[in-house]
Amino acid sequence: MSRRGRASLFCSGGSTPGPIYRSLSGAELDWANVTIGLADERWVPETHEASNAALIRRTLLRDKAGKARFLPMMTGGESAFGSEAALHKDYGAPARTIDVLVLGMGPDGHTLSWFADAKGLGAATDPGNMLSVAPIDAPRTEVTGEITERMTLTYPAVAHARHILLLMTGDGKRAVYERGDPALPVNLMRKAAGDALTVFYRS
Repeated sequence: MSRRGRASLFCSGGSTPGPIYRSLSGAELDWANVTIGLADERWVPETHEASNAALIRRTLLRDKAGKARFLPMMTGGESAFGSEAALHKDYGAPARTIDVLVLGMGPDGHTLSWFADAKGLGAATDPGNMLSVAPIDAPRTEVTGEITERMTLTYPAVAHARHILLLMTGDGKRAVYERGDPALPVNLMRKAAGDALTVFYRS
């Protein structure tokens, strides 16, 4: 940020990063010049308990970090499908220069909202996709719960991120990650991330 005068932080939801966001909210940073975005979002309003935007507002966008610019993903459109072009107008430029991208991984090997066999996965993970965001409708599982329609960052957005932090907890997730199954979306993310990826694991 000292060289460019601005910085960007894109966040994932879930229980793992919440305490980190709370701690970060009080950090002495030039938050007025920080843009905070989302790695993915369930297609629900912020009043919904599953909203990642609501999580970020509760945990990160408070105290000193409350001065940051926030970019929600939920546009209010009836469906994520068909809303990606409008959202790209806000996400396009920031997603080309992500300084820090915080990701998690599910026990099924998904990351962002890249779920195996999801509708829209091909576009989301296409290196040639010109958009920074893509709609997803995942197969309903215990991991997804009832809300399967989402918006997610695309492969090029991940590939251009300067630093990517993958947070994992539990031996089960670690085993999935270390298996390196090329069919799992997390390994598409690893390919896109390259040397920018750092993995943080806690048992």
